[in-house]
Amino acid sequence: MTLLNPAAEGLIGRQAEELIGEAFLNLLTGESARADRALSRALQRCLGSSEVCSATALFRTPYGPSAVRLTIVPSVSGDEITGAVLIGRPFRGSEEAGEDLSVELLASAPTDFMDDDVNVMLGDELARVVDVLDVDLAAARLISPDGRPMLVCHGMEPREARELLSTRGPDGLLLYQAVAYADNIISDKDADGGYPAPGNITSFAAFPLHACSGSGGCIVFGVRDEASSIRQYSRILQILCNQINITLRNHTLNFELKNRNTQLRGLYETSKAVSTSLDLNEVMQIIVGIAMSLVDAENCFIFELDHVTNKLRILSMMTQWAFDPTMELDLNEGLVGVVASTRQGILAPRADLDPRARQVEGTPDTPSSMIVVPLIINDRMLGVMSLEKTPGVPFDRSQYELIELFSVHASMAINNAYMFGDLKRTASSLQMFNVLLTHDVANFNSPIHGYLEMLLREPTLDERQNRYVRSALIQSDNISELIADIRQIIAMRNNGNGWKLEPTDLVPVINEALLDISANAVYEDIEVTFQPSVESALVQGNSFLKGLFYNLLSNACKYGKGLPVTIGLEACDKRGSWWRVTIEDRGRGIQDEMKDRLFRRFDQLDTSHAAEGHGLGLSVVAELVRRFGGRVRVEDRIQGDHSQGSRFIVLLPRY
Repeated sequence: MTLLNPAAEGLIGRQAEELIGEAFLNLLTGESARADRALSRALQRCLGSSEVCSATALFRTPYGPSAVRLTIVPSVSGDEITGAVLIGRPFRGSEEAGEDLSVELLASAPTDFMDDDVNVMLGDELARVVDVLDVDLAAARLISPDGRPMLVCHGMEPREARELLSTRGPDGLLLYQAVAYADNIISDKDADGGYPAPGNITSFAAFPLHACSGSGGCIVFGVRDEASSIRQYSRILQILCNQINITLRNHTLNFELKNRNTQLRGLYETSKAVSTSLDLNEVMQIIVGIAMSLVDAENCFIFELDHVTNKLRILSMMTQWAFDPTMELDLNEGLVGVVASTRQGILAPRADLDPRARQVEGTPDTPSSMIVVPLIINDRMLGVMSLEKTPGVPFDRSQYELIELFSVHASMAINNAYMFGDLKRTASSLQMFNVLLTHDVANFNSPIHGYLEMLLREPTLDERQNRYVRSALIQSDNISELIADIRQIIAMRNNGNGWKLEPTDLVPVINEALLDISANAVYEDIEVTFQPSVESALVQGNSFLKGLFYNLLSNACKYGKGLPVTIGLEACDKRGSWWRVTIEDRGRGIQDEMKDRLFRRFDQLDTSHAAEGHGLGLSVVAELVRRFGGRVRVEDRIQGDHSQGSRFIVLLPRY
């Protein structure tokens, strides 16, 4: 001791002269001077870390022990701690002491967890209470929000803590069970409290922890000093336990919120994962892996339902067991068969005790928990998903609901993979048919067409023979045009992303189409005239422009009854700057009800109209015009009289 002011002299009841130079701990009662008591620990913290601390101690005075509440402030010279200043206040009564300690405890009581570890939080809180109140021990028993049993203690060994919490009372209930039905249980060794304290514990107070998951939450504080009783702190401890209960409740809510957020994030990641692939095997592996991670399962099976045989077969699995993967289950066989039959999921915390369960050969005969859910899409049963884990914490209702929700995503992904597989097989078949049509049939038709052209020019044919040969040649030409149209459609689809346009003059393009038409033996006798009003007409086009006009010209020649066909080209400023191309024939024309459907795709036309030959060729024209940014329509050559022929009009934007 280096200094005492008059107030300190009055508090201790001794003069400064006799205390200066005295070892400070010699001024305390033997119990308070122990190295493991609150004041000694507070002094060590203050001198070691410059921390301002508080503690209660009993001073030896001529009139007996005097309880003093001390605030300890480090004394610093430069960067060195040279000592401490102790500021004290006496406790004049247990009521005043209780109020002071209550304010100090509650002012620093935690309102929320800075850490997700409940064990750490409770450990720190118990140590703080023991230090502030200068009691000897504290212990807490609870079930954490994730279902784990916990025991936290301070000032006593876990074995002693379990023994204290399991003290049996007069009603036969253990202490941690009985306190759930009372505000508190307080017992002194010499009093007839009904709860004998183990070891050298002389007094203890137990309080319920109502905010924890499950039952059996209890917190207990005690002393070992024969002269002390925990009763003087009961009101403070009751308030403090209420505060801890609120904190635990908040933590439980936060835990549940984080858990739900994790589940939602998991489902979001699931949606992304199952949509990254359409390959059935890859989708199955993604689904199995995510399902197991969502609920910490050890085994997962996806069964496919065969609607013809009503059998369940393993489609995909991830398991630690070795058994026959070709096994089949009947409807109502085992939990999987029951779910397939009833279309209702099952949560089995102990599947090994469920009479509906069936043990599969090759799996161990151990306790297990199972979640089994149906995989349904558009009311169609695809199969069943089963998850299992062996001894430990069984699956709970929240995990079942999570898998039930996940099964909807899984069902959609599996169904999409099935449809994608069907599309691949259909596309493969169509590719084969395209090759047969555009290559093999074209090769077969080419010599036939050539022979018919030669025969048509044979001078020895009479009129009837000439007509027959011409008719056959027209049909052969129709085959050639159909194949050309299909090739053009395939080329447009294959070049969809690489469709490039460049300045192109319509006049030479139309002239090239005219040359191709005149070189065709079927149309060589038809008079086709091109009457452009301009010498040049630039548009944004490419090599497909020639095919567009060839289609329209061959259509006009084919249905023009051999009469002249006229092509016009002029500037048109309707709705902007356009080039207008007209192709007129004098054939049988097109009825009004057919005009609106003329440019639709072939598969949308009726059979009779398709048989006329307009469908596919004109659908190619419509698609090309659309890609060039233009418009196409058909009208009567003589307004109001469709029987006088047709006029096809193509509008293309000017370059």
